[in-house]
Amino acid sequence: MKKLLTNKLLFIIILFIGSSVSMHSQSHKTALSITGGYVDGGFGGLATLDYKVNEFDYLQFGLQGNFTKLEVGEIKVPVNLYSFNAGFFFDILRNNKRTFALSLGAGGTVGSEVINSGDERLENGQTLEIEPSQIVFGAYAGLDADIFLIPTVAINIKAQEIYHFNSEIGELTPYFGVGVKLILK
Repeated sequence: MKKLLTNKLLFIIILFIGSSVSMHSQSHKTALSITGGYVDGGFGGLATLDYKVNEFDYLQFGLQGNFTKLEVGEIKVPVNLYSFNAGFFFDILRNNKRTFALSLGAGGTVGSEVINSGDERLENGQTLEIEPSQIVFGAYAGLDADIFLIPTVAINIKAQEIYHFNSEIGELTPYFGVGVKLILK
């Protein structure tokens, strides 16, 4: 009887330790990615921090900068957009070896749109008929693909469409970027 009780106690202890280890191995991970690429008529960059809420889904927080040109008559006017993005992504495709993952997500964005460095006067003396500097807000949807080189480093490919409700230069802005993702744990 004592041996049976000892075996049961030993089994419970092993089960408890084993479940603690498995729960720890499923703990949330964080990842940092930096990408650069194309925006409508220019260049953009995006740095994101991913926070896993479970094994397949994650929250993504990003800082984005877009640098484009707007044609006003024959003059190309610089347009800069600096924004903060926050969204939720979930896996739609992943291989068994976990060397590739494709995620789909959406979220909100808020930022600052600066046209002609905030100056209403163009270089030819003409006055802009649009607001040269303002806060913009909206939403975005995107795909996020990871190709893992090693378990902690991946090539990150992003494709997003950003919709700004109150932008002076256009409501839709595409972003296609390629960069690196580091798994921070």
